[in-house]
Amino acid sequence: MEKDDKRIKDLVNKLMTADSLEQAPMNFTDSVMSKIEAISTSKTIVYKPLIPKYILWLVGTGFIAVVGYILFKQPTGNSTFLDRFNLPDLSFNPFEGLSFELSNTLMYAVVLFAIMLSIQIPILKQYFNNRMSF
Repeated sequence: MEKDDKRIKDLVNKLMTADSLEQAPMNFTDSVMSKIEAISTSKTIVYKPLIPKYILWLVGTGFIAVVGYILFKQPTGNSTFLDRFNLPDLSFNPFEGLSFELSNTLMYAVVLFAIMLSIQIPILKQYFNNRMSF
């Protein structure tokens, strides 16, 4: 084993002494810098919003004007603030006629499923993050 290491060491020493250092061309730095400057002066994408600012200002001003008109409009009679809008009385209860009871087995299954899911998600996230790092 030591003979192999010594032979490899001698071979490397022989190759290193026989080989000379390579020199970069004289204008290497200038050519690299000119390429970098050409890339940096290339056409860049300028951000341009989809909706111009003046349109946003018009919409905002219009919204504020409508809200101000609704709030500060003088009532025509003895009415409260909400009576001005003439809103009908709405009652929305989608579960009004619905009644159901859950069995204990179903409740245990849902709780166990939630616990297993809360354990499995971090484990899978760590697995995929480790897989992506290699």
